[in-house]
Amino acid sequence: MKVSHYMHSDPVTVQLSAPLSEAKRVMDEKGFSLLLVVDEERGLKGFITKGALKGVTDLETPLEKACFEARFAVNPEDTLEKAALIMIDNQLVLLPVIDGKKLVGVISQSEVLRALARALGIGLEGTRITLKLPHDSDGKTIYKVLETFDEQGVKLVSLARGGKTDRYQELIARVQEISDKDALTQKLEAILRQE
Repeated sequence: MKVSHYMHSDPVTVQLSAPLSEAKRVMDEKGFSLLLVVDEERGLKGFITKGALKGVTDLETPLEKACFEARFAVNPEDTLEKAALIMIDNQLVLLPVIDGKKLVGVISQSEVLRALARALGIGLEGTRITLKLPHDSDGKTIYKVLETFDEQGVKLVSLARGGKTDRYQELIARVQEISDKDALTQKLEAILRQE
């Protein structure tokens, strides 16, 4: 999953040479609390927040004197996982997307969550199966689980690692088309007993 598939292209911005009053007007009009600042070539120069404008007495001050540096950005070809990690590690709600130095889009927390939910099959009709694998289990157990799905004609939608305790690691499978739930349950329990 690439950032380019989920980003908003052509984001609303304000020019570096514009006064603070222009940034305030755009933020008020659009309901934004943050606005990206660009130069004439759409090069990313920083951002301004609504909070930074509180208490400002001279709204004709140029943005270049008041905007903050944008320290984080991703490329359209970067993975969504990379964008998510940058946003989590730095508590960001919005991440600029640049190609070279040019701003080409933005990606927000909601787009990242939507994409990850889609990748995990959340919202699709099906069944969620949670298996508790001992920490010392090897990759063979996962292959046995996948083989069992295949033998039973179960369609795998997604496979993810879940919670972790001192004794086990969860393996979460989202599946569809279970024809014999009891047989599948017995086979999976047999695999886990062998652990």
